[in-house]
Amino acid sequence: MIGNVNLGNYPKELLYYCYYDKLLTPEQRKQLGPEDVRGEILYIQNLSLEKLPDGRYNMDSLTRQFLGNWDKNRKLNKFVWHQSFSFPPGEKPTVEQIRELATAFAKDFGFENNQLIVFRHLDKPHEHIHVAANRINYNGKNTADHFNNYARTGKFCRKMELKLGLQITPEMYLTDPERKEQHRANKAIQTLKDLIDQRLPIVSSLQELKEKLNEQGYKTYLGRGIAFVNTKNGTKIKGSEIGRAYSMVHLEKRIGQQMEVGMKQTSGEEAKREKKPGLKFG
Repeated sequence: MIGNVNLGNYPKELLYYCYYDKLLTPEQRKQLGPEDVRGEILYIQNLSLEKLPDGRYNMDSLTRQFLGNWDKNRKLNKFVWHQSFSFPPGEKPTVEQIRELATAFAKDFGFENNQLIVFRHLDKPHEHIHVAANRINYNGKNTADHFNNYARTGKFCRKMELKLGLQITPEMYLTDPERKEQHRANKAIQTLKDLIDQRLPIVSSLQELKEKLNEQGYKTYLGRGIAFVNTKNGTKIKGSEIGRAYSMVHLEKRIGQQMEVGMKQTSGEEAKREKKPGLKFG
């Protein structure tokens, strides 16, 4: 399974493409009929489907719903997320597998409570699906990080291939230099992630974490977010590139939770010692 992602601001063009498999002018759209439908809708969440008199689904209605959420956060550029997943020629995932893939994608990429719809295309030698999702939820919040999409998508594909019993598909379209660069970037992120995970339980603040990472050759920069720079090669990695749990806000939250757990454990041990009966002499 090979994944690809694009971001944009035009839900109508994307939805028409996914449903009819072609970009159309307003005049061409008026001439469409049931025979023009190419995309089979297999999964939908937080959207309502409206049918036209001839039984086709109304893409204009879906567009209005996408735009309605955008009205709650016009500051966000490229609020439409277009994800595609292509399967090797001959592989035919079941509807249940595709729906499980869709729910896992929504959970892993921040769309669990957002508008999302999945179309299946069977008009090419390889079966593929298109996911159209809104990065903005009903509270006007952007819940879907777009950092490091390339590596995240590859990692997600490998995970779901194993989980669903699908063919393991190498990224055949990559050149050797690109594949090596992707491997290097993924390894750098994983190394930093492991260092943070190892030191997080023994620090009581971001400043202390900063000092611990500095000992390992990483400078930490705090501002509106958090970023780490490898002092040996100058590689810069944002916390959000490692994962949502490694943003500045979430790291502070995790440190606070660990300290709270530690305090409770300490209090519990002290209480046990107080209840322990003293030795009697006589």
